Amino acid sequence: MRWVCITTGIVFFLASLLTATEAPHVALFSPQGTVKGVQQVRVKFSEQMVPLADPRAHLEPFLIDCPVQGKSRWIDGHNWVYDFTKKLPAGLRCTFTLKPDLKTLAGEALSGQQTFVFSTGGPSIRASIPYQGSTHIAEDQVFLLTLDGEPTQESIRAHVFFAVEGIQERVGVRIVTREEREAILQATYGQRRPTAPLLLIQARQRFPAATRVNLIWGRGVESLTGIPTEKDQILAFRTRPAFTATFHCRRENPRADCLPLTPMSLRFSAPVTWTQARTIVLKGPEGKVWKPEESEEEVVYRVVFPGPFPEKTAFRLEIPPDLTDEAGRSLVNAGSFPLTVKTADYPPLAKFAGRFGILERKASPVLPVTLRNLEPELKMRMLRVESAEAETIPGKLLSLPVEKADEIRAWLGKIYRRGWEDRGTSLFADLDRQERLQEFSLPKPHGGKTFEVVGIPLPGPGFYLVELESPRLGAALLGKPQPMFVPTAVLVTNLSLHFKWGRESSLAWVTTLDSGQPVPAARVTVIDCQGTLWWEGETDRKGIARITGLPWRDEVPRCSYHPLEYGLFVTARTTSGDLALVHSSWDDGIEPWRFQLPTPSARDTIIAHTILDRPLFRAGETVHMKHILRQETETGFGLVPEAKRPQAVLIQHTGSGQRYTLPLTWGENGTAETEWQIPRQARLGLYTVRLVREKGKPWTGWQSGRFRVEAFRVPLMKGRIRFPATPLVSPREVTVDLAVSYLAGGGAARLPVRFRYQVRPKPLPSFAGFEGFVFANGAVQEGLHKPGEEAEERKVPGVQSIDLELDAAGTARTRITGLPVVQAPQEILAELEFRDPNGEVQTISSTVPLWPAHLLVGLKPESWALAQQEVKFRVAVVDLRGKPLPQVPVSVDLFRRKTYSHRKRLVGGFYAYEHFTETRRIETVCTGQTDERGLLFCTFASPVTGNVVLQATVQEATG
Repeated sequence: MRWVCITTGIVFFLASLLTATEAPHVALFSPQGTVKGVQQVRVKFSEQMVPLADPRAHLEPFLIDCPVQGKSRWIDGHNWVYDFTKKLPAGLRCTFTLKPDLKTLAGEALSGQQTFVFSTGGPSIRASIPYQGSTHIAEDQVFLLTLDGEPTQESIRAHVFFAVEGIQERVGVRIVTREEREAILQATYGQRRPTAPLLLIQARQRFPAATRVNLIWGRGVESLTGIPTEKDQILAFRTRPAFTATFHCRRENPRADCLPLTPMSLRFSAPVTWTQARTIVLKGPEGKVWKPEESEEEVVYRVVFPGPFPEKTAFRLEIPPDLTDEAGRSLVNAGSFPLTVKTADYPPLAKFAGRFGILERKASPVLPVTLRNLEPELKMRMLRVESAEAETIPGKLLSLPVEKADEIRAWLGKIYRRGWEDRGTSLFADLDRQERLQEFSLPKPHGGKTFEVVGIPLPGPGFYLVELESPRLGAALLGKPQPMFVPTAVLVTNLSLHFKWGRESSLAWVTTLDSGQPVPAARVTVIDCQGTLWWEGETDRKGIARITGLPWRDEVPRCSYHPLEYGLFVTARTTSGDLALVHSSWDDGIEPWRFQLPTPSARDTIIAHTILDRPLFRAGETVHMKHILRQETETGFGLVPEAKRPQAVLIQHTGSGQRYTLPLTWGENGTAETEWQIPRQARLGLYTVRLVREKGKPWTGWQSGRFRVEAFRVPLMKGRIRFPATPLVSPREVTVDLAVSYLAGGGAARLPVRFRYQVRPKPLPSFAGFEGFVFANGAVQEGLHKPGEEAEERKVPGVQSIDLELDAAGTARTRITGLPVVQAPQEILAELEFRDPNGEVQTISSTVPLWPAHLLVGLKPESWALAQQEVKFRVAVVDLRGKPLPQVPVSVDLFRRKTYSHRKRLVGGFYAYEHFTETRRIETVCTGQTDERGLLFCTFASPVTGNVVLQATVQEATG
């Protein structure tokens, strides 16, 4: 008995402790301490405070001391939030104290912590111009800082400074004010100045060039309310390099002089006004002067002297002695000018049109090669020269038998793989039988320095490898006394081979080049990069070879990275000796994706799809799935053999990788059904559904669907916004009917609601049968306008809000008044906000268009780039539903629009840009009536050039 009594006493004592610790209290208050960007206070009580599902609960649990007012609401019986209309700025301290008489719904008082405090901290930098990390700030840079709170100027001067590389002491700041500040803000933002606090500061001394600079927003910067920052904020920058000018030209090698064919340029590290840059000249012999290319820009970063120039000539590049950049900095390397530069001899050239080409057999096949050693003046003459007078270039030629398709493929690959470093090595260096080579001399009739195209005759059909050898090229381009080799491959044929690679079947067809006729009985072979023969056969009477049994793209061996070293190589040959060849990678410009055709990348032909009863679930609900499995065939889709069907369903959470596996049972029609009870503790987020081939191997199979698991409340009410059924044409006011009802039935009587609306531009209408027309985009504004003025005139009014209470039936009627005069289609965006019994705020929206008239007129030019002599366009007139309207008088006016721009530098690295647009009416260019299709066709000769605008006008009977 004694033991029993003791035990009972202990249990009673523990129960008393548990009861004491579970007294009603605030379980969660967020935020607390110093927090930036606060927009909501969230409180969770340990006990229920208000009735559940009561959208009208007005219990205010706190006495609030905060400079910014918010709005409170109960999410449910335990959770209360206090919403601010926007994120709180820095420098605020808010105190929330529980009301002394606050009690739970059960009538119990709250114990525990009674007062909760949070602060938004002292002012900090949210953004900067120039941006943090910029490496091109000016030496006298002004920093435009966007802050999250207004600081005191005294604390800025005391705690904000610059740390500059190479300067031991702190560099203080100067606050930019008055006219300087206004000019920079106007140049940066124009009329769209942000509402956040803006601070402009500048160092008290200039920064050195190309130096690291740190802006230190120090601890102790105070807000106007006296709240200081608690830690340093550091923004790193780097000043721009010193103002330099560097000369550039193309050279055969780094030690050579400039190529006389290419331009010369002088590049600046900072912008220079074109007024100064245009005075820079390049002087040659005998006083000849080259001026830079003209520029339409006010400032430039380089001047260019276009070639060609005389070869082996010295030039003198002269710049004005007072050359400065746009910021007024002098050239640090001005001592290098005037600069003497030289041109080299015209570079030798031996160039084929490409690495591989095809010549038509019946068109006198001659392989062209361009040969050049340019002279100062290029003159083309035709001269008959005896062979003894002609200079020659040694060359080699190799002809391959058409039967050796693999050898042809190997030689092509060798040519395409040749890189820059192979120029000094012969293509035939590794050839076993050198006697197969035919060496020849290429005559150059007009001498060594002449630029000319010489033809190499090729004896009959076949595949040829040609290589030119030139010691002069080697000396110029290789930089050492050795020959340089220039190879190419050419196919002489009258055949054209086409190849289509399919998954189940492929197709090759052969035609003649001269007539395009099909070639029957052509022998077609298909090999891979290893020389494996995959198919061989002949074309039918239509020149078509139907090929089966080819591997798919991922099954073909890959011999190297080059396209010719993987894929399939196809050849076709005839008994007359003609040869054609094609590689599966030769599809540049004709890829299927360019024509919106599918491009399968995998060999797998099985397609899986899972149909869900819905895409969004909550934890604890059941997911119903129907799986469909099909296989692609030549005729469409077919059933998948039982041996290839997946064995299980894998459901995986994408964030954590947590998996759930379910068995699969397939029906005869290739479908299966499964159900999954979502665990109560399941993670929220996206889940994927994968049909797995083998259990325990999740990487096999096919992804067939996805769904989301989220925590959400189901709405218990629905709202409705109803506008007038007739079109709204230039209305001054609009009547709107509102209603809120319970989903279970009945109106939400006496429910407080908030109605918001905004008039905004509507996307321009488009109608079937009038594609390309621009309808009702408003009247042209004549005169001079600055950018932003037109936008300011068309500025969208702010959102208007009306608080209402529904009647006993859950309805209300209100009016939208003071609507603007509509010049172009606009719309009213309306929203109805109300508290749902589930604790959430529900918002529904609706839009209604506002039309300027009952008629809509549209324009469509024949081209957006018009010729001055003949301008063609069409005018269309339709009603609000897009129905064409005949016999409507139309008048079209022509306007000319010009834009003027000017750029000027402000202090501290900022620039102001002034733009003006002038729009002036020229004349009426077309009048008439629409035809039965609602169209009017117009043609006129424009009296002006440049940017022109057409305006079509129609007049309603009502005016």
